[in-house]
Amino acid sequence: MSIRATATGVAFVVSSLLLSSSAIAQQRHIVDSVNMHQALAAQSATDQQNRDVVIGVLHQSQVRELANKLGLDVTRAESAIATLSGPELTRVATQARAANTQLAGGSNMVIISTTTLLLILIIVILIVR
Repeated sequence: MSIRATATGVAFVVSSLLLSSSAIAQQRHIVDSVNMHQALAAQSATDQQNRDVVIGVLHQSQVRELANKLGLDVTRAESAIATLSGPELTRVATQARAANTQLAGGSNMVIISTTTLLLILIIVILIVR
């Protein structure tokens, strides 16, 4: 095989690789930036709704009274809630929704749910430190 044939073969392979890599680089991403921004905005809105639910429960007089009896600072718990996001916040908000439903219904079981919520908040406060 001549040097010219080898050089032509190498040039062909190199040019094929260069053309294919630029074609790959121009392919569309799996998620475009608009969809990514929408997903982030939706998650942010969900997190804010969850925070509002938890803070709403913390503002109820029964919860404040129980927190005072347990020696907990509700203001500090509210600050801790502001630092949560994602699954942690969802878990606390689920407990808060259950406590809120029971508080609205006048259930006697509210103390258990509220205590559970406050224990979660204590753990959150300790983690945030």
